[in-house]
Amino acid sequence: MDITVNDYFLTYNSISARVQLFPNNAEAANLINRHRDKHSQILPIADCLPDAAVRLPMPDELWKRIDEKLDGYNTHVVVTGIDAYLSLISEGDIEAFFVALKGRVDADIRNVTYLLSKRYCAHFSAPRYEESRTVVSFSGETEEIEPLLIEVVSDKWVKPDGKLTDYNSLLKRLGDALPKGKHILVINDLKIRQAGLSSCVSFLLDVRLIAERFHGITSDLNNSTLEMWLEQAGSEELSPALYLENKFGKANINTRLALKRLCDMPDDELWDAYVWLLRKQLPAGSYISSVLASGVTRSNLFRKYVIDELTSKLHNLETEKYASERAEALANLPAEPLIIDFIGQTRDVEAAAAFLNCGTKAERMEIIRRVSKLDLVTGLPELFQRLYPTLADYLSTEYDYEYGNLTEYFKEYRRLKIRNTVTDLFAKRAYEARLPDKCPVRESLLLGLLKDSKTALLIVDGMGAEYLPLLLSMAARLGISVESYAIAAARLPTSTDFNKITVDPARKLSTVRVLDTTAHEGAEKHEDNPNERNIEKALQAFDDVFNRISEGLRKYERVVVSADHGSSRLAVIAYDQRVSHEEKYRRDLPWKGQPLDWRYSLAPVNREMPQEFEQQYHPSRNNGEGEQYWVVRGYNRLPKQGGKLNEMHGGATLEERLVPVVVFSKSKSTLQQKQYIKEPVDQIVDRMGFDEI
Repeated sequence: MDITVNDYFLTYNSISARVQLFPNNAEAANLINRHRDKHSQILPIADCLPDAAVRLPMPDELWKRIDEKLDGYNTHVVVTGIDAYLSLISEGDIEAFFVALKGRVDADIRNVTYLLSKRYCAHFSAPRYEESRTVVSFSGETEEIEPLLIEVVSDKWVKPDGKLTDYNSLLKRLGDALPKGKHILVINDLKIRQAGLSSCVSFLLDVRLIAERFHGITSDLNNSTLEMWLEQAGSEELSPALYLENKFGKANINTRLALKRLCDMPDDELWDAYVWLLRKQLPAGSYISSVLASGVTRSNLFRKYVIDELTSKLHNLETEKYASERAEALANLPAEPLIIDFIGQTRDVEAAAAFLNCGTKAERMEIIRRVSKLDLVTGLPELFQRLYPTLADYLSTEYDYEYGNLTEYFKEYRRLKIRNTVTDLFAKRAYEARLPDKCPVRESLLLGLLKDSKTALLIVDGMGAEYLPLLLSMAARLGISVESYAIAAARLPTSTDFNKITVDPARKLSTVRVLDTTAHEGAEKHEDNPNERNIEKALQAFDDVFNRISEGLRKYERVVVSADHGSSRLAVIAYDQRVSHEEKYRRDLPWKGQPLDWRYSLAPVNREMPQEFEQQYHPSRNNGEGEQYWVVRGYNRLPKQGGKLNEMHGGATLEERLVPVVVFSKSKSTLQQKQYIKEPVDQIVDRMGFDEI
């Protein structure tokens, strides 16, 4: 029969029960306080364990330690925390515990009371216990408590900060009465689960479960990666995520730098963990997030980023956003071989064009190839203008050549050159074209401009008038001031030997020869050079041109840029694409003997000049006796042995004989950019007091 705590303690001095069964935690606390009031000693089970116990003693061992503790007391002792201990051991071991307890109660050789909850009353159902009052059950409502759950994990994987680290502290946390709640026990160097414990004690030995439970790491990382990661993070007393951030560098966790950093990280077990980190922290919807989403390894990362992710999802990607991100990430990385592969795989995929934006030679060539397939009548599409600004500069229609129909002529010339073709109409036009009236002679303009000692000269060998828009547009794009510009005539024949420019060596900047060597040899000597390769090489030379202009303006107030002569790509195309050997405007002209060049030769003696030529007399040639030359008009040629593979010069086409003369100045010009040198040559020379050169 149950009794109240108050009634029991009225008879305490005459009857002392050895086992006291409490109904709930409140009554348990009341009991303990009443025992203290009676000067009893309270002995928690936790105090009977070995110091810093990382293994829970089983009943036999525990009873020995309890007895050793009791031997040290000479007064009444109340043993508490038994429920907490019993909740941790198996049913079989609970039975063993009660066998030992009942033996001690029956022997009644110690002045000890054991506090237990009424959940264990069945162990004392024998009538003798109630009759002898050695077991007393106290009245009170039964308490519904939260189920107990203990998770045991190694300190190798989880930082012990603020957590229980031994069974002593665990039992103290569980208290003197009914244990409840969820608790984490972090054990030093835990390797195996302890036998004999109850189902409420869960040993977490699987590193994958530990990573998910304690660090929120849900991934397909292999165990060796997780083990290395958690162990190294623990050794530095950092959370796994913070440890990775420190190793990877938080400044690198962005769409611009993550790829390079990931490629630079050692190919060890932690590499996959860095991928996990980036998946968590990089912006959702970014290109690199798509790359890292699945199937990425250290060996395939770079290729997947440059090629595979694009080719597999090209039509589903946010093209402009992803193209920009990808180009930014690949800057200064050795990606061109893979970019070449990407170009080869996507030559016929329109959507791939937006990704030709990494500034490589291969991409510039591919852009030219793609553009060559367009008619370009309405200009260069906006996408390609953004991708290849120098090509947009070359094809610009913003600037006027001023004289006659030169603007339209060179606009069409550039269009056909990029498209690598020539029409019969334009071949006829090139044949019939003449120098505009009052077109200045280059030497006369240069003589006047270079009179100022603060002006330097830069010659771009082989740069014809076709490049005038490029010079002006690129200057505007780079913020370099153009003081004035004009188109001027070189001498016939349009070869360097007949167009040597004399200037004070101190004011002559180093000549740029790439255009001329490309015209003669192609982009690479003795190699197959498709049209796009040659054009790319020529356009790229203007980076060097403007570098030299900028360097010149550091020393001089002005830099004049001009050329000895131009070249004609269409002269080669027209000849190569002819249908008949006798096709008008693109044929071999009759000639006796071996001419000096495909485009000009010495005038035959006593022979009237055919209409397919222009003639030019050079009085200083042949040791001052003078020589007369016949120069081919249009795209016909003389039957010289061999051939020209890329461009030709020496002839009388406008693209060969007209060159730009552009004056760049150090300070911003107060003049409008479209400032021409308009006066006829004789007026310019007369005003400056020079004789015409």
